[in-house]
Amino acid sequence: MKMTNFQCKKLSPLVVGNIGDYCVECLQSTAFGSGRFVNRIPADRDIEDEEGNHLGNRDGYLCSECNFWECDRCDEKIYCDEDITGYDVFGENKNFSDGAYRVHEHCLTKEEKKKFDEVCAEENSDYDLTLEQIHEKYKDDPRNLANDPRFKHLQKE
Repeated sequence: MKMTNFQCKKLSPLVVGNIGDYCVECLQSTAFGSGRFVNRIPADRDIEDEEGNHLGNRDGYLCSECNFWECDRCDEKIYCDEDITGYDVFGENKNFSDGAYRVHEHCLTKEEKKKFDEVCAEENSDYDLTLEQIHEKYKDDPRNLANDPRFKHLQKE
């Protein structure tokens, strides 16, 4: 069955199978020109009916608007790869002392933030540096493509 002819308003919330270019969460189109094409990722989702019976899986994409977790402390969106879990702080898979599992960095307590910095943060983190300080720090780094002779013509004199 070809799903490209369906409009998102015709997709049932209980649809299973491959839904093509639609978001598996909001059922909006992620096709090129839809406004949701950029930053979409391939995804799937288990589908259950109102009684909790498993109906099957839905395969398609996840649009950037749906690609988030909810913070267990402030209930705001945490976008993909910006969440912090107990594993990130403690180095093992466990919850925080208040039962939270996934939080924003700014929702960490002072003690958790200190532990997080010890466990995961890079030594001499760039987090608080200005753009000029970052340029200065990496100006002689061989991994910096600005130091590649092929790009010397782009550098300021």
